[in-house]
Amino acid sequence: MFRDRKDAGERLGAALSKYKEENPLVLAIPRGGVEVGYEVARALKADFDLLICRKLPYPDNPESGFGAIAEDGTLFINEAAAAYLSEGMIIRIIEEQKEEIKRRVEKL
Repeated sequence: MFRDRKDAGERLGAALSKYKEENPLVLAIPRGGVEVGYEVARALKADFDLLICRKLPYPDNPESGFGAIAEDGTLFINEAAAAYLSEGMIIRIIEEQKEEIKRRVEKL
């Protein structure tokens, strides 16, 4: 496997080296993906940025989710996974995660 995230990024960068001349953009998802993405971008001499997104968690089981939302408002909802939630609950959870994204963006 990998020694750490730096090692993972270095190996992934090497595996993706054929894309070096295509002016790639590497997007990393905080927290765990930042170190990996940085090493990939370094290996490819690519632009690097963060993609801030949040899981849409179930109210009774925050480790599981029924969708995700990105910093730009892009929304994915797994309709089958969200079927038992009310529309009001889904809207509330989306708004909570938008606020958390905003907080994290301001912090960065």
